[in-house]
Amino acid sequence: MAIDLKKFVLRFIDEANGHLNTVKEGAFLLSSGQNTDAQIGEMFRAAHTLKGGARMLKLQSIADVTHQLEEILSELRDKKLEPNQSLGTLVLQACDYISNQLTQLSASEGNNQLPPADVALCEQLARASRGEMGPVTDEVVKAPVEKPATLPSLEVLDGGLKQAGSVRVKLEKLDDLINILGEVVASHDRLEQQVMSLVNLGPRISHMDVEQLRTQVLQFSRKLKEDFQVQHLQMYELYDVATTIRMLPVSMLFEPVSMQVRELATSLNKQVDCRILGGEVEIDRQLIDRLSEPLTHLLRNAVDHGIGEAAERVALGKSARGTITLTTQQDGRGILLRVEDDGRGLDYPAIRAKAVARGLVDAAVVDQLSELECNELIFHPGFSTSKIVTELSGRGVGLDIVRKTIVTDLQGTLQVHSRPGQGTTFIIRLPISLAMMRILQFEQQNHLFGLAAQYVVEVVKYSREEIRDIAGRPAIILHNEFIPVISAAELLRINDRPGGQSSQASNTNDLLLIIIQNQFGKMAMLVDRLLDERSMMIKPLPKHMQQQPLVSGMVLSQDNQLVSILQVPVLMEMAQKQGQPRTAAPKPQVRQNSWHVLIVDDSLNTREIEKNVLEAHGYQVTLAEDGFSGLQKARLTQFDAVLTDVEMPVMDGFSLTKALRAEDNYQHIPIIIVTSRAKEEDRRRGIQVGADAYIAKGDFEQDSLIETLKMLLC
Repeated sequence: MAIDLKKFVLRFIDEANGHLNTVKEGAFLLSSGQNTDAQIGEMFRAAHTLKGGARMLKLQSIADVTHQLEEILSELRDKKLEPNQSLGTLVLQACDYISNQLTQLSASEGNNQLPPADVALCEQLARASRGEMGPVTDEVVKAPVEKPATLPSLEVLDGGLKQAGSVRVKLEKLDDLINILGEVVASHDRLEQQVMSLVNLGPRISHMDVEQLRTQVLQFSRKLKEDFQVQHLQMYELYDVATTIRMLPVSMLFEPVSMQVRELATSLNKQVDCRILGGEVEIDRQLIDRLSEPLTHLLRNAVDHGIGEAAERVALGKSARGTITLTTQQDGRGILLRVEDDGRGLDYPAIRAKAVARGLVDAAVVDQLSELECNELIFHPGFSTSKIVTELSGRGVGLDIVRKTIVTDLQGTLQVHSRPGQGTTFIIRLPISLAMMRILQFEQQNHLFGLAAQYVVEVVKYSREEIRDIAGRPAIILHNEFIPVISAAELLRINDRPGGQSSQASNTNDLLLIIIQNQFGKMAMLVDRLLDERSMMIKPLPKHMQQQPLVSGMVLSQDNQLVSILQVPVLMEMAQKQGQPRTAAPKPQVRQNSWHVLIVDDSLNTREIEKNVLEAHGYQVTLAEDGFSGLQKARLTQFDAVLTDVEMPVMDGFSLTKALRAEDNYQHIPIIIVTSRAKEEDRRRGIQVGADAYIAKGDFEQDSLIETLKMLLC
C-alpha cells in the first residue's frame, strides 16, 4: 500500500525551518569572520539532515540546493575554503531560497508543487565549493514564489504550519480526561468544606472540654486524610490519561524512514527489505520528533555500509535481498528500540586503520583494541571508514549526532553489537516519556541535585578505611569490581553555602556513595545526604541555559526548592578527565623488550585500573572482557603473564587457566588470579588448575601486584 507523504510534509516544514535557522545563524557569523569550527560543524550537520529529509519526501528542488550548500560547508569544515563575507552572503541567499520554497510548500497545504531548483543558484554554489567564488548577485533568490490558484487565508496558513505540532486524540481519551477532571473538582470541593469546618470550629473551641476537642480534631484529621488520599490518586490518574494523549504509535516514525531505506537501496543498486516489528507501541510525541534524525542516520549507514550488493551477498551464501529490522518493545518503564541489519558487520581492520590515520590511537597498540573499543570509535565526530566521499558516505557525519541525541538529549543509552559477516545491531533504550521520570535527589554541601534513577545502580556506605588508593586514585571493591570514587563537591566544584551546615561527610567515618553507571562503566559518587526518590515532573531549562550539557532540567522539591537534574553521561566524562592519577609517577616510555601482560576481567573499571597500574611500571598491556576472548587473544599473541578474574561470562577464570595450561606455549607462563572470591577452597581450586598466584581483591595492593609479577617473571 502506497504511503501518503502529505501527512509528513507539514512535519518536515517545521523541522526544516529549525535546521535552516542553524545554518542562517552560522552564516551571519561567517560573514563577520567570527565563525568557529564547532559552528561550521553544526551548520554542516543541519544541512546534511535537511537534504536527507527533502529527498525522502521527494522535494527535489530543496534537496538539490541543500546538497550544493552542504558541499560548501564540507569544504569549510575540512579547511579547504576560508570563511569570508562573500561566502557568508551566498550561504544566506541559499537559505532565503529554501525558506521561500518551504513557504510555498506550506501554502499548498503539503502538496508537492515546487518548481525545479534554480539553476543559477546551484551553479554559483557549486563554483563556490570548488573555490571559484564569483561576484554574489541577488538575482538567484528574487524569483517570485509561485502562488497557488487560490491563496489561503492567514488562519488557514497558520493552521497548516502548526499542524505538525498537534496530535489527534481519540474521543474516549478526552472523555476519560473530562471524567477525571470532574472527580478532581468534586474532591477540591470536599477539601474546601473541610477548611470551612476548621474555620467554624475556631469560635467553639473555648466552649469545649478536652475530650470534645480531641474528638473533633480526630474526626477532622481522618476526613482530611481520606480526601487527600483520594485527590492524590486522582492527580496521578489525571497525569496518566494526559500522558497517553501525547502518545503516538512508533509507526509514525518508522513509516517514512522505511520508505527512505527502499529508495536509498535502489539508488545504490541494492535490494533491501525493511521489516517493522512493534510499530503499534506508543511513545511520547516528543521522543518521536527527536528520534527522527538519529534513526535516519542509522538506517542510512545500514544501507550504505552494512548491506552489500546482491552479487556480493549471494557469493557469501546469503539471500540477494538484505533485511533491516526495526523492533520496538516496552522494557519496564522504558522503550527498547533495535535497529538490526544482516549485512557485512563492522569492518574492524578498517576502523583500526582509520583510527591510526586520524591520530586517535597509536599504531603500536591499535591491534590490541578490543571489539568494544572499536565500536566506540565509530561514534567519534568526523569518523568514517568510507574510501570515497559521496553524497552518503565519507563525510564523517551521523553517528556522533546519534550518540549525542540519544544519550545526552533523551537520557537514554546506546549500544552496538556486530558480527563480522553477519550484521550489526544498534540497541537504544529510552525512557517512555521525558516529562516525568524517577529522580533520586541528594544534597551536597547544602546544594540540591537529582539523578535519573535509571542510571543509579545502588547506594552504599563505606568507611574511610575501606577506600583504597589504586593506580593513584581512590576506589572501592564492590561485587567483584574496582569502582573509582569521586567526591560530588570536587566534581561539581561547589562550596558550602554561607550560613549552611558543614558537610556530613567530614563529621563521620561512614561515607555515603551513589553507584552510577552507563555503558562505559561505573563510578561511586561521594555525597552528603540522600533526600528522596520518586516520580517527578521535569521542567525544561530556560532557553539561555539549554546549551550547557551538565544539567538536563529542573524539578521542585517538597519545600519548593529548585533541584538541578544532572546528566550522568556528562558527569562520568568529567570524572574521567579529573581522574588522572594524583600521586603516581610519570608514566615511563614502554621499552621494546618490556613484559607484555594480558588482563582478563569482565568489569571495564577493573580492567582499566589494573592496566593503569601495570603501564605506570612500564608493562605492555592487552585487555580482554571474558575468558573466551582472553583465550583467543592468548592464542594469537604470546604474552609474558596473564592476570584473570574468576567470575566472568562465557568462560570463567578457572576454565581459562586450565585451557591455557593445556597450550604448549603457556605451560610455564605466570598466571595470576585476581578475584573477590577469598575462600580457601577457591584458592585451592586456583592452584589445582595451574595458577601461580591468587590475589583477593579485598587484599589488593598495587605494590603487592607489581612485586608478585616481578618475582614470577624474573
